[in-house]
Amino acid sequence: MSESCNLPDFDLAQVARIAREHFGLDGPLRALDGERDLNYLIEDARGRFVFKIANAQESIPFLQCQHRVLRWLAEADALPRVATALRSVSGHSIERVRSARGDEHACRVLPFIDGIPLAEIDAPGPALYADLGACLARLDRALEGIDYPGLARPLLWKMDDAPEVLARYKPLLADDAARARIERAEAGFAERVLGRASQLRRNVIHNDANRGNVLVDADASRVVSLIDFGDMVESWLAVEPAVAMTYAMLGRADPLPPAEALLRGYYEVLPLSADEIAALPDLIAMRLCLSVCICAHQKRLEPDNEYLAVDEADCRALLESLGEIEYDAFHARLRAACGLD
Repeated sequence: MSESCNLPDFDLAQVARIAREHFGLDGPLRALDGERDLNYLIEDARGRFVFKIANAQESIPFLQCQHRVLRWLAEADALPRVATALRSVSGHSIERVRSARGDEHACRVLPFIDGIPLAEIDAPGPALYADLGACLARLDRALEGIDYPGLARPLLWKMDDAPEVLARYKPLLADDAARARIERAEAGFAERVLGRASQLRRNVIHNDANRGNVLVDADASRVVSLIDFGDMVESWLAVEPAVAMTYAMLGRADPLPPAEALLRGYYEVLPLSADEIAALPDLIAMRLCLSVCICAHQKRLEPDNEYLAVDEADCRALLESLGEIEYDAFHARLRAACGLD
């Protein structure tokens, strides 16, 4: 699986030239955050756009798959707003460029979606989290049965591969207590997720509803879009709400209520089975473990990329606090959130 998070090597002048020559975009550029790609906001006479230069190891078929999925979601009205790819001056949605080092990169353009990142909202309320859960459920329902070429590719964030990823990067952690917490989470994952994997539905999922990828309206009452489909993958359906619930709990003194609200919204649109609900506590813990270990790996590769560690401290703290909650108690709270007990 790909381990790279090295950003493409282009300076601002080169980015401006590429955007102008390939996509006819000619306006001021502002750098946006990115884990593996260069992202720029460009404003010109036609509007505002996000210009993206992909990591050299990014799969072109997967980028094409992303574009197909975005078009499908727009046609299905699965989300209030969806950004579909802009065509280049030569009529393509993806162009290839070469860096000074000789690496080939894919570049593309998506319309900029107006909205406020959830990360900028102080203490989002339960109604907003329930709406996020409902949006994710509608998205997953729209993606049921999708099997586009390019979807299968190496991905560190694929839950199916979590044991392999943790085995590789857990030794990078200097904190013995953190490693011990991860090992306890691995045991629960092996017993209650891998042990019942045949009972868990599979689906194409967004897989990264973090606080920067969720856009909300001006009064923080509803979700307007989900962005960044770069971690989209075919996996267990329950991973979708589990990932979103993980990020909803970060930095909260009482982490369970936002997770319960989000799950309630998801369940009302796309009910989970008893086995899927039972898997959620361990899927949440495993996402936190992946975040901690992958962050350690990425910081070693790109120590100056502050974006890579944006949630590290919160993930470590949440992993510790959830470790103090007995599985049966956590499971019971989630069943109650779905109206089952």
